[in-house]
Amino acid sequence: MLRAASFMTITLLMVCCFACTSTEPEAAEETILSKETEGGDTTARVTTLEYLELDLPERYYVVFRQDLSLLDMNGFLAMESDALNKAAKEAKLKTTGPSTSLFYEWDTDRGWGDAAVALPVAAGASLPPYVTIALPPQKAIALELDGPYDGLSAMHYALDAELKRRGLTAAKPSIEEYTVGPLDTKDPTQFKTRLIYTYENPEK
Repeated sequence: MLRAASFMTITLLMVCCFACTSTEPEAAEETILSKETEGGDTTARVTTLEYLELDLPERYYVVFRQDLSLLDMNGFLAMESDALNKAAKEAKLKTTGPSTSLFYEWDTDRGWGDAAVALPVAAGASLPPYVTIALPPQKAIALELDGPYDGLSAMHYALDAELKRRGLTAAKPSIEEYTVGPLDTKDPTQFKTRLIYTYENPEK
């Protein structure tokens, strides 16, 4: 999946008032302004951020995980996600949610990442040669993006900044759920993505 277009300049504007609830999205108090310049013309896309508070249960995924160059990341995620979905359909494996990417490391200084394509499944499910993993119950915050992936990088930045603002430490992996993605539609304006950042329990 594309995390950001190469010609995209993204500015994150933050406003200083937040409302917290346990089950409803926070009041929208931050805005991402993304500007695209092409052929001398500049267009802007504005997205309002509404943080969701999540209590995630234990989750199971069949995954293919790999360390690789960030230059190869988009191709890896697209190709291997397609292969995983085809394998699951051929095996008649019942999934419990949408196609997912898990990000364990994203090191821009080294140009290196550690990521996995994943499908959520029930406990005990398997799909050789893919590996089945379990993620523990966790609290998380999330953002939802409607439309193309050019806003994903800004949303990752916003989630990381929001956890730091709250004095919380992000846990690994960060998660992208493709509720509607390239496997479902060829129209990027119809994409729906949920980005999830789990965090460590501050009481521990």
